[in-house]
Amino acid sequence: MRTSKHTTQKQVAEKIGKTTMLVSSIETNNNKSFSYYDLKKNSELLGLSEEKHRELFREAARARENLPPYLLKYVNGHDEVYELLEIFVDKHMGSDSLKKIVKYAEELRNV
Repeated sequence: MRTSKHTTQKQVAEKIGKTTMLVSSIETNNNKSFSYYDLKKNSELLGLSEEKHRELFREAARARENLPPYLLKYVNGHDEVYELLEIFVDKHMGSDSLKKIVKYAEELRNV
């Protein structure tokens, strides 16, 4: 993403207050070195679209095997969300079912 925006590792490092070595680590899928705050600043520096921003956070969450703080806070603050996740896991819901739920949720967002 960085190179397509004609941004150097040094520029990214300066913007987020990290070393170029750490910036390099994110580019080699070692996102664990960066906080979600750093990833957000990097996303802003690169002018990523909302979709690309979410993709970056999903990739980092997978690498770390945890949720970004804002999602974790929301899940922990809403028992209903936690219950939904338990249902998804208990029922071994597949992609097709989950995509339908996401589509319905997106429709609600636009109401």
